[in-house]
Amino acid sequence: MLLLALALASPSSLRAGLESPSGWTEVDRKTVEGVGEVLVRHKQIEGEDCLEGSTVAALDPDALLTAATDVEGQPKWSSWKVAAAKKLTVGNASFDYYQLLDNPGPVADRYWFVHATTGKNGNDRFFKWDQVDAASAYPAELEALVAKFPGAVATRTNVGDWTFSPGASGTTIRYRICTDAGGNLPRWVGEIAARSTLPTNVADIVREVKRRGG
Repeated sequence: MLLLALALASPSSLRAGLESPSGWTEVDRKTVEGVGEVLVRHKQIEGEDCLEGSTVAALDPDALLTAATDVEGQPKWSSWKVAAAKKLTVGNASFDYYQLLDNPGPVADRYWFVHATTGKNGNDRFFKWDQVDAASAYPAELEALVAKFPGAVATRTNVGDWTFSPGASGTTIRYRICTDAGGNLPRWVGEIAARSTLPTNVADIVREVKRRGG
């Protein structure tokens, strides 16, 4: 029954669960050099393991949003080996893109095609993404990607967001994601890996905005 529930997890339910403040449980706190403390929280939504990493930094929320939406530039400054990244559509408030993560063997590379939206909600800046069916939406781009990276596997789930909330003590940076690596990687292994690497994702954007002078 659990496997059936996992298979039926809907993107809209995952999105609603991510954005709801209830149900999150603290699972870790890590102090990252040059960044400070990163709080990691966990929440299960319709059987999917979702995570949130957050910290507070004296950085401009618009500069943070600019870095978060720089999906094609991430291969240059991400701690992870993002081997491919491309915007597929261009718009002021939304766009589609794909990225591919080059994993060390024997773990297969992972890729995701997503639809992203960006904007303001009150004083908050946000960047959200929801997975799209690449086979139907971008068949040519998908074919070219898997031809260049044979053996790469699509993530089964990739729904997430960045939120930047300015306040008196600085900007609260929140990174939330529901992800399932897919393929033959056990779900529990993927969840442990995601939990351990989450602070690095938060630290990367803080360091990049500082480098840019934000």
